Amino acid sequence: MTVKKSNIKIVSDSNDVWDLPETKFFYSAFSDTPNIGADELAALLSGKALVDLSDGEYIHWIQLTPDAIKTARLRQ
Repeated sequence: MTVKKSNIKIVSDSNDVWDLPETKFFYSAFSDTPNIGADELAALLSGKALVDLSDGEYIHWIQLTPDAIKTARLRQ
């Protein structure tokens, strides 16, 4: 189940970002280097949050919903 009113989108690769209607007026570059490693994934699966500070201006809170954690555990 997807979180309602979320601005987090699922894409297959970096080119897909520009196909999203929300990015129509975006003028930014971004790194498409994978940035969630085993330690970060373990933290997310334990219910902790990640804070992305990479853009130097905004704090981006990343946390799995309880339903997402349950789904991940069931699929192991």
